Amino acid sequence: MPKKKIVIFIYFIFIASIVSPQVKYNSLAEVSKKKFVNRAESFFGLHFDFHASEKDTLIGKTFKEESIDSMLSLIKPDYIQVDCKGHPGISSYPTKIGNSVGHFEKDIYPIWRKETAKHGVGLFVHYSGILDNEAVKKHPEWAMLNKEGKIIEGKNSSLGPYADKLLIPQMKELIDNYKIDGAWVDGESWALELDYSKYMVDAFQKETGINNIPLSEKEYGWQEFRTFNRNSFRKYISHYVNELHLYDPKFEITSNWAFSSFMPQPIDVNIDFISGDFDPNNSLYSGLFESRCIAPQEKPWDLMVWSFTHDNEGTYVYKSPLQLKKAAAAVISMGGGFQIYSTQNRDGSIKPWLFETLKEVGDFCRERQPFTQNAKPIPQIALLYSTANFEKNSGPLYSSSGKIHDPLRGILNLLLDSQNAVEILMEHHLQNSMNEYPLIIIPETQYLTEEFKKELLEYVNGGGDLLIIGADATRLFADQLNIDLTKEANYLTKFLSWDGEMAGVRGWYQPTIPNNNIKTIGKLFDEPDFRFESSPAAAIFSYGKGKIAGVYFDIGKYYLKMNNPVYKNFINDIVKVLFPNPKVEVKGSENVVITVNELENKLMVNLINMSGPHANTRVARYDTIPPIGPLDIKIRLSRKPIKVVLQPENIILNYTYENGELKTQINRIDIHSIIVIE
Repeated sequence: MPKKKIVIFIYFIFIASIVSPQVKYNSLAEVSKKKFVNRAESFFGLHFDFHASEKDTLIGKTFKEESIDSMLSLIKPDYIQVDCKGHPGISSYPTKIGNSVGHFEKDIYPIWRKETAKHGVGLFVHYSGILDNEAVKKHPEWAMLNKEGKIIEGKNSSLGPYADKLLIPQMKELIDNYKIDGAWVDGESWALELDYSKYMVDAFQKETGINNIPLSEKEYGWQEFRTFNRNSFRKYISHYVNELHLYDPKFEITSNWAFSSFMPQPIDVNIDFISGDFDPNNSLYSGLFESRCIAPQEKPWDLMVWSFTHDNEGTYVYKSPLQLKKAAAAVISMGGGFQIYSTQNRDGSIKPWLFETLKEVGDFCRERQPFTQNAKPIPQIALLYSTANFEKNSGPLYSSSGKIHDPLRGILNLLLDSQNAVEILMEHHLQNSMNEYPLIIIPETQYLTEEFKKELLEYVNGGGDLLIIGADATRLFADQLNIDLTKEANYLTKFLSWDGEMAGVRGWYQPTIPNNNIKTIGKLFDEPDFRFESSPAAAIFSYGKGKIAGVYFDIGKYYLKMNNPVYKNFINDIVKVLFPNPKVEVKGSENVVITVNELENKLMVNLINMSGPHANTRVARYDTIPPIGPLDIKIRLSRKPIKVVLQPENIILNYTYENGELKTQINRIDIHSIIVIE
């Protein structure tokens, strides 16, 4: 063949090698756009990331499309989320806009897209937002500054150029080049700090007229400056979300933990779904808490469990399918979706040995999907998570606050451990809907607005019941709870007496005015001996048509530390006085958590087996738990049911129905089952 023709032939072969796969790939991407399930309809997903760094120069080396094909064929998730840019700020694909590794063995993104498109699975990227070390390193002028004017390492100002110069252009690049379906933006609310950069300070001064920027809570304008930082962060999210929706209306995006327990506010940003990755240790109780904080926000939502636990030195121990199933049960029992996080290897590949575990958990979720997805809790007990209190007293701007969250978690655990059906509701959930709830509980809250207190008292006056727990919270209702405001609360150790038993509790205690005419519950001793003097632990007062109960000491945070039945039974017996006829009662085991839901006009009673060492952080993995049962179930219904079935086992339950009460028995619960009543 003549030399010129050989050159031309090679040239066309080269062009074909570039163009042909791209044409095929684009075609597959369009199929994906038509086939994949959007986040509102998704139920089970997989998340992979590895937070690429400059040292990762072998990306793609062992990454095989056969492995991705096998995983998707076996597990059948609705979507996957894959590494794109982690907290180091280094992209794991060959970006022309951002900062990527110096060398790639191959670009793995076309394979991700091709295989997900083929299987009709949504492709989302894991992208670190505010937290981006490389962006701050290259553009220190983008950074957050602390009150000393120094750069906060790795964190970009929410009012700086970061979103317009990097985040938004890079997302558009990913949409254009790989046709991704959405993004899960990490490193956001929990990374936020009080920002003294020029961007924030100038904007704050312009909006408020406060020229002296406060450096501590003792200075004028402190709360205003914190609120401005929070508002600016939400505007930052809103900006990039809106820009990307304009660019691709089908693109779905969220900021990790936005409008969750980390950000207890009404949704004012057009995110497409709420999501977060909860505590890798003690995931069961973490899931119970986080799901209850998100579920009332009326937005598609899911929660992500880590497939492993780890110590402070980075040693991973992978969880058993049993552990992951229990975490899944905590989430899906509240109506949400579930996803599992596994790390990618440093070359971007995934771990085939985990596939069977992921499939087993996925199958567990799919079996329960018809009875849980989009279910809504039936109002029973409302546990207040006060937004006003968080904004005023939380240390972090938006994050997990020990001062706020620990008492709330403790009271929730205590109530759930006593087989109560509980929702966590913020002010905007409860306002104008209090009367739907037979009992509202205020847990160790330091502050409430006068308007909200007034609405609570109107609720009680009209026949509702209110339980107020903790020294600070009872002082907010001093007139109603017989509080002696001349006496300050004290931080000390008391000994709680209940039902002939005693348990020490250390925390804030609020003295009360002695009154022989009120109904008191429990006693507090200064010494662990019944022969000594005591004071009331709690009291119940009539108020209009309803009742108000006050517990005069903090107990929630200590229940997290010193879990014991004296605390639990004391609080639960007060609950029984205020709320004697719950929708569902369960007897036969204390190791069961219930949720009471409605789905498609059917009653769904979820029963989760809480046996096992899940709360022991020294136990990284366990493979077995004892089943619970038999359980005696009482359910209050206005009419005799057509059918009562235990799902997903599809066991028809025998029952009796008399005087508005259904009674049945369940022989055994292994992990999670649902009583479906038609």
